[in-house]
Amino acid sequence: MADKQNRRTFLRVAGSTGAVGLAGLAGCSGGGGNGDGESTDSGGSTDGGESTDGGTTGSADSGMDTITLGGSMSLTGDNADLGQLYKDAYELTIQRINDNGGVEAGDGNTYELEMILRDDGTDASTSKSIYQELIDRENVDYLLGPYSSTVTLPASAVAAQNQKPMVEGGGASPEIFAQGNEWIFGLLPTANKYAKSYIDMCLAQDETPESIAILAEDGTFSQSTAEGARNKIEQTDLELVVDQTFPSGTSDLSTNLGRVRDAGADVLLLCAHQKHNIILANQMESQGVNVDAAMGTVGSLNESFKNEVGANGDYIYGPSSWAVNADFEDPVYGATGDFVSAIEENYDYTPDYHSAAGEAVIMTFVDAFENVSEVTPTAVRDHIRQAEFSTVYGTVSFDDTGVINKNMLVYQWQPDPGLQITYPENVAQSDPIYPMPDWSER
Repeated sequence: MADKQNRRTFLRVAGSTGAVGLAGLAGCSGGGGNGDGESTDSGGSTDGGESTDGGTTGSADSGMDTITLGGSMSLTGDNADLGQLYKDAYELTIQRINDNGGVEAGDGNTYELEMILRDDGTDASTSKSIYQELIDRENVDYLLGPYSSTVTLPASAVAAQNQKPMVEGGGASPEIFAQGNEWIFGLLPTANKYAKSYIDMCLAQDETPESIAILAEDGTFSQSTAEGARNKIEQTDLELVVDQTFPSGTSDLSTNLGRVRDAGADVLLLCAHQKHNIILANQMESQGVNVDAAMGTVGSLNESFKNEVGANGDYIYGPSSWAVNADFEDPVYGATGDFVSAIEENYDYTPDYHSAAGEAVIMTFVDAFENVSEVTPTAVRDHIRQAEFSTVYGTVSFDDTGVINKNMLVYQWQPDPGLQITYPENVAQSDPIYPMPDWSER
C-alpha cells in the first residue's frame, strides 16, 4: 500500500471550489486537475477509452479504462470532522481497489476508479450546483451523496432529474426517501430510528425513568429524529416534560438546559450534530443539569468530540448503525477488523459508523459494476435496487424506498474503559453506567 504521503500526491485541491479529486491510485492517472477547480479527463472517451451513457468511463495512462465517482461533501465548516471520515474511507477504499487491479466489471472490461469530491460546506445550494456541474461538465454518471439530510434531500433531486444513481451514507431523514425517487440509496437507518434504542435502554434499567426532555435543532434530520422519539415516547409511560427546538446556528443552549433542569427530567435527548453535542457536554455542567442519562444523536461518539470536551463527555450516549468490533466479510479489506486497522494506520484515528458507511457507499457501486452486463446509470441503478452483499459495514440491501434495513446500537463514553456498546444486551461490551453521576460527584 502506498504510504500517507504518496497517497496525498494524488489529491487535486483547487482554490475557490474546494475540489478534491482522486485518480489513478495504482500509479495511473485517470485525468489531471488544471488548478482552477475543474477536473480534466474525468470522463468522456480519451485515448481509446469508450464512453458509456454519458461519458463516465475514460482511459487512464496505463491504458485501463476508468469510472468516475463524483460528489460533494462537508470538508469545511461545522461538519468538517464528519465529512473527513467519509472522504478518508472513500479515498482508502478506492486506493485498495485500484492497487488490487481495479474493478472487473460485468461488461468484460476492467476499470480503475476515479473520484471527484468537492467541498460544499454543508450548504444545500452549493451542493446542488456541484452535482449539476459534475454531471454537465465532468460527465459524471455515478454520484456519491453529501453529508446531512438538509443537503442530501435537494442533491437527490438533482440525481433524479438527471437520472443518475446516488448512493449516500450521510443523510437519514425519512423525507429523502418519501419522494418516490428511484435514483437515491441510503446506507443509514432513517432518522426516526435514531433514538428508539436509547429510550428502550433507559426503560430496561432497574431505576426506570419517568420523564424525558427533547432538545432539537431546526434542521431536517434533527426534526425527523425528534418526531421519531416523540412517537416512541407515546408508546411508553414516559412523560415528555420539555420539547424545545433551537436554531441550528446557536452557540448557547443554556436557556434550553435550564428548562430541562427546572423540569427535573430524568432522561435527556439532544437531536443535533457534533457542534451542539460539544455545547451540551460543557453547558450541562455549568447549568447544573443532573439527569440519569443524556444522548446526542450525531457526533457524540467521535474522538474529536471527546478530545474537545474531555471529562465532560463521560457518561454521554450516542447511537451507531455499526460496531467497531463487528466481524463482517468484505471483498476489499477481508473483514471489518482489517478495515479498522487500515483506517487507524493511515489516518491515526479509530473509524466510526460514518467511516464504515463511506466504505459501503463505494462498495455499493463496485458490486453493481461487477454484476451488470452494461455499465450504464440505469443498469447500475436497477442492480442496486435488488442487490445483497457483504461489506465492512455489514450486509447491504435496500428496501423499496432505497433505505438500508438497520437498527441502531447505543454507545456510552465511560471513564474506564472508554467508548463502549451498552445496548442491546446481546452485543453489549459493558453495562450502561446508569444513572450517570451528578456533577458534584464527579
